[in-house]
Amino acid sequence: MNSGSGTSSSGGSNRPGFAGTVLEDRPPSTSPVKRPSTTTTGGKSARKAQLQLARLEPWSVMKFSFVMSLVCFVVLLVAVIVLYAILSGLGVFDAISDTINSLTKEQGESTGSVDAGNWFSFFRVFGYTVLVGALNVLLITALSTVGSVIYNLAADLVGGVEVTLKEAE
Repeated sequence: MNSGSGTSSSGGSNRPGFAGTVLEDRPPSTSPVKRPSTTTTGGKSARKAQLQLARLEPWSVMKFSFVMSLVCFVVLLVAVIVLYAILSGLGVFDAISDTINSLTKEQGESTGSVDAGNWFSFFRVFGYTVLVGALNVLLITALSTVGSVIYNLAADLVGGVEVTLKEAE
């Protein structure tokens, strides 16, 4: 923790803030944010600051949500590959295909049934997974960006969400 003690141009003292930044003491009448309070715990003082989350930058939200949705897309692909390998190794897809084929073939014929083995091929399942994952990336990114714009409009009306920050002890 920094131990900055000096004077600012307004006559107050500079003191270290969160993450090593320096907060400037201002008179209560000109301070846009409530003054930090201090509590004493075991000889150490933990400062708290009540702040408002007044604006979310839509470009920043879009970049963050895009990267997070890409990470979720990769996790989805890995999960589907692992689940497909496990289920295929257990013979689940073969059993389902045999059941569907036996239910759809005509009485007394050996052919003419639906080929259900095609439905559960790896490339078909993986292709649908890629399609759904790509749509998710686009929708999550777009909805997050629109959500940040809506939040900004609502925050202009009601002042945003209040957050209380406290220094780690």
